[in-house]
Amino acid sequence: MARDDGLDDSKMSLIDHLTELRSRLIKGFLAILLTTFGALAFAEDILEYSVQPLMSVLHDKNRVEVILIHTPEKSAELAARIDAIDNVNFHKTAKDLSTVSETVRSQIENRDPIDLILVSAEAIGSEGALVSDLLDKVEPSPYVAYLVSNKDDPMVSELQLEGAVVLLEPVRDPVLHRVIRRAAASSGKSASLDKLVVLSPLDPFIAYLKIAFVVGLFLACPLWLYQAWKFVAPGLYHSEKKVVVPSIGSASILFIGGGLFAYYVMFPLMFDFLVNKMMPASLTASFTVEKYLSLLLQMTVAFGLVFELPLVLAFLASVGIVQAASLRRFRKYWLIAAFVIGAVLTPADPISQTLMAAPLIIFYEVGIVLASILGKRREQALAMMDSETSV
Repeated sequence: MARDDGLDDSKMSLIDHLTELRSRLIKGFLAILLTTFGALAFAEDILEYSVQPLMSVLHDKNRVEVILIHTPEKSAELAARIDAIDNVNFHKTAKDLSTVSETVRSQIENRDPIDLILVSAEAIGSEGALVSDLLDKVEPSPYVAYLVSNKDDPMVSELQLEGAVVLLEPVRDPVLHRVIRRAAASSGKSASLDKLVVLSPLDPFIAYLKIAFVVGLFLACPLWLYQAWKFVAPGLYHSEKKVVVPSIGSASILFIGGGLFAYYVMFPLMFDFLVNKMMPASLTASFTVEKYLSLLLQMTVAFGLVFELPLVLAFLASVGIVQAASLRRFRKYWLIAAFVIGAVLTPADPISQTLMAAPLIIFYEVGIVLASILGKRREQALAMMDSETSV
């Protein structure tokens, strides 16, 4: 009489299992290799896109912070032109010098100092003092340029005697851009600081290989997940093997979703915290493409695996290794374990650690729900088989 327990009748020795494992690993590796070579054709474009989370933060960090002190009726047009410049963050417009000192000191305390102050001669005349007088002993001191409407104004000679930079209104775009570049250089900011560094001629080639491998790994995930499934399939019931397609599809979506979460959510927040909040003004950021891509691979794969947690728990529950009740009892320990795992798999800054711990905690709860459902189904299936066997 044919067996009706749903188990695979085949018997495999230890050598057969090792041979099967080697075969599955080779097939999975070949799948990743194939998609990696395909991604190499677009490696340059992919690399440009992959560095955007860090480049965006560095670009914002190197924007020139500008304040305009001018009369309201004359400031609108110039303020619009300044605000339209890509590497400028137009801070505000003020009508006189009364608040400039407070604003500059406040920005320094907020780790976002003012780099350039454009101030009209009319504002100077009303206050009777130069900006340099108001900002005496303030460090870092902003670059100051004075705007005059008439080159024959007696104020021009006084400003030049003070060694001040004088601009004739209306300020031409080339002159305005030149002043902004000088202010950037004075504050240690430069357009070259928002680019990744290579340390050898081979670095660009290695970078293309790395980024192609990252993309290839994610594109091939349905294939290597299928090989993993085929390796464990002999130990499953025939009814459990029927869910192979939805299981591999769900696992692939979750793995890719974890990588996308790392790239679009975790990376921008992490880099903003590390570069803008943690890095002191005395340091200059210089990041190598090799270190960045290593971090990209580590984080995207780590988050991809983290997103697999509910399916892993569901699978373990479906084969009877874990039960929903035991998972609930372990919940309080998992809260601590989630943050420990986050500290190990991330740079351990509070932002990235929390962003990894949160999905671990959420998916653990989802896993408990799935384990409860699948555990009940397993018990019902076993009970039905027992009743059929007794008959």
